[in-house]
Amino acid sequence: MKRKLFAAAAAAVMAAAAMAGTIPAQAAGISAAEDSSDFVADCNDRAGYDYLGSMEKGSQMQQLYDSIYDEAVRIWNDTETEPELYEDLGYHCFAELDSCGLDFMEASIVYYVFRDDNPLFYFLNSRTLGDDETFYLVSEPDYVSGSRRAAIQADIEDYVRTTAAKAEGESTVYGMAKVIHDAVNEDLEYAFEGNTNIPSDEEWAHNLVGPAEKGSGVCEAYARTFQLLMNYLDVENYLVVGEGDGTPHAWNALRLDDGNVYFVDCTTDDLAGADLFFAKGNETMSEHHKIFTPTDDPLTFMKELPETSDEDFDPETLSADDKPQETGDEDFDPETLSADDKPQETGELQVGDINGDGMITVTDISMAAAHVKGLKPLEGDPLKRADISGDDKVTVTDVSKLAAIVKGIG
Repeated sequence: MKRKLFAAAAAAVMAAAAMAGTIPAQAAGISAAEDSSDFVADCNDRAGYDYLGSMEKGSQMQQLYDSIYDEAVRIWNDTETEPELYEDLGYHCFAELDSCGLDFMEASIVYYVFRDDNPLFYFLNSRTLGDDETFYLVSEPDYVSGSRRAAIQADIEDYVRTTAAKAEGESTVYGMAKVIHDAVNEDLEYAFEGNTNIPSDEEWAHNLVGPAEKGSGVCEAYARTFQLLMNYLDVENYLVVGEGDGTPHAWNALRLDDGNVYFVDCTTDDLAGADLFFAKGNETMSEHHKIFTPTDDPLTFMKELPETSDEDFDPETLSADDKPQETGDEDFDPETLSADDKPQETGELQVGDINGDGMITVTDISMAAAHVKGLKPLEGDPLKRADISGDDKVTVTDVSKLAAIVKGIG
């Protein structure tokens, strides 16, 4: 998960250019339209828009949000025109917008809230540029070409429609969410820099381009893909940004069939090869996840979520006909692991017990996953305990074997 802030000097601001042919601004304040023929309308969300309206400058914030939405839709539909290079700024800019009486930091908050509502608009830069009067919509360098955007958008639309169709037979929100969670994790692999264990810094790894074109991405791509698919299926859901085990992370929240809001972390589940954080409540999530709050800093601003459940969702509350189909009905049997794969004890060092608390739990899985992602490298005895395979290195295979052990014990 990454966000960067770039403030342009006031002297660099140019006069606003008139833009024509935009979509009505009120589209920014509607929910995804069921069975709509408008793909963009089916993929949008309004949670952040509504939250901004509750803030001190809510009217101005929603006005700027509407302007950003209009331009984003125009850009999506116009793959013939390329953004202009502003040589004095060093960026290709799609549009110049009136800041609507907001200072630059306030306008940046609106922009990041907009991006968190609308994962479809992959081409918008993760930086913000402007001053207290003008706000620029900046292109990511890889998406300046109109023909390139056209190809990407065809891939995104095909991926969304094809993946969403997998959930058509489900009669519950829980069932749809489970199908999409599993499909995203089957389709994606975590994106690293080359042969390292460092998360990729490429833009495609942080937006929908990675999943749609490469089948790869980091946590932000997993979360935005799940979010977009839930939007498309008309399920109330939210992108969540914060920290996972002390490092920047993104995951999701959604309202399930009992009316309560629960959390989903596709990334960690994919790395672990197990449903550790699917449809979970605050008590399960809070040990490893910390949600950002509304602050004055655009980089750590997170809109307030609706009240979330403390308890995990209980699928047993669903009727037998409504429960999602499982590939296996029986609990994992740790005895099916080979002798080499089972946790071994060497003196006081138990393989698998990474934090050395005498138990093998989700915490150990998270520590191993953070090491594999290059976020929190392990050293010394914790590194030795994480090497389940005994091959003198800790990889996704070790994370998956840890998850199998935890699932079997639990």
